[in-house]
Amino acid sequence: MPAWLDPNAGAVTAPSSTSSTATTTQTYIPSTGQAAGTPGTVTTNTGDVYPTYWLGFSAEEATFYLQQQDPEIANAEMLSYDQIEPLVRTQNKTVLANRETLAGIEAVDIDEAIDDMEDAIDSMKQGISAMQQLASSVSTSLTTVDPTVQNGAATVTIGSATVALLQGNITQMETQLAQLEDQLDELEDTDYEPYEKQFESIENQLVMAAQAAYIGLMTIQQNYIVTVQQSDLTNVTYNEMQTRFQLGQISQQQLDQARLAKTQTDSAIQSLYLTLRNAKEDLSLMLGRDPARSYMLDTLPAVTPDMLALLDLDTDMARGQEQSYDIYAAEQAVEEAEDLDRDTDGRDEQIRAAEYQLESAEESFQQNFTKLFRAVSENNRLLSVAREALDYQNEVTETQKLKYDLGTISRNAYIEAQVNQAVAESNVKLAQIDLFSAYMQYQWACQGVMGSTGGM
Repeated sequence: MPAWLDPNAGAVTAPSSTSSTATTTQTYIPSTGQAAGTPGTVTTNTGDVYPTYWLGFSAEEATFYLQQQDPEIANAEMLSYDQIEPLVRTQNKTVLANRETLAGIEAVDIDEAIDDMEDAIDSMKQGISAMQQLASSVSTSLTTVDPTVQNGAATVTIGSATVALLQGNITQMETQLAQLEDQLDELEDTDYEPYEKQFESIENQLVMAAQAAYIGLMTIQQNYIVTVQQSDLTNVTYNEMQTRFQLGQISQQQLDQARLAKTQTDSAIQSLYLTLRNAKEDLSLMLGRDPARSYMLDTLPAVTPDMLALLDLDTDMARGQEQSYDIYAAEQAVEEAEDLDRDTDGRDEQIRAAEYQLESAEESFQQNFTKLFRAVSENNRLLSVAREALDYQNEVTETQKLKYDLGTISRNAYIEAQVNQAVAESNVKLAQIDLFSAYMQYQWACQGVMGSTGGM
């Protein structure tokens, strides 16, 4: 381990662009007044999380410091949320294949169009497979999370919601794939509009799925960071227990218990890191990029009170219904049934069946839309609760700092308060991510695009 990452190192070289106050025994972190050795982490431009062993070091200061140690970090790529949609629309292989297929349907004879359609179906199956792998990767990571530990329940809840959204998109695409296959037999009487709308819906579903994957990655990364922070406290506790064992103050069993806690935390960190890496590579494939291409996730856009104030359930729902492909397809089925010859056996039954399907599509859209509307409101409320908890923890940490300065509590007690503060800060970030996810799904629903699961 390099000295600048070693918590037991005697000194830490501070960034040259900032000032530091040092004594013969300690090096203080710029702008914080905290001594090196306090647990903490920073996410670099490579997307990796480094333990810096202090909490007060700002991300900007720490990143600059790490760039001094490793100049390659300065050249790493940042991938922002706003880049996801244009990348999917211009580079996703399924999107490109579908566009070529549609162009082929409109430009060549029916036989060639059938061949192109079959190619598009194969590409669609590959796209579904990629999303299934991503959902499986996230699901696997949840098995390593203990819901009884601090922040574990939030990790399971948000991770499960991400999996549910991905599975909803998979179900939606599988349904559309089946419809696409059924249409192969009807190309001779084709109307280009249904194909245009269907390919547009598929493309929107792929964009939404990639955005959900990006948000899911933000959740995994945030939980990885807080787990590393908690690991630092576990390490400090274990070191203390070793000293106490050597002094005869605790038993071997108590020391073994502390060692087990450290081992379990270290294992969880490794599992989360592998999940994060695999999920980032899966997202790269959805964006039509090389999985080995390294990148860092940027901050998600904020959902402001002004944005929330613009939401109107009735108006937004009506707009979404007008653009819903599922409702459009159901309306087309009614028209096709009504266009049957009046002498066709079972014509009336087919019409009624199509009308029931249309009613079901409309009712399902309305119910899921309402759930999404409620989810935005609920996640906004939960964000307020998380912020209130952070305010309280900030007060507790400040009190513990005063006690530590007066020598009335131990360093470990003060570090524990700082870690709890970091966890509270992480809970706010997770709540912000959850709110943005709900808002994103709602905005897509306003455009008629909705996963089959609706609200979380």
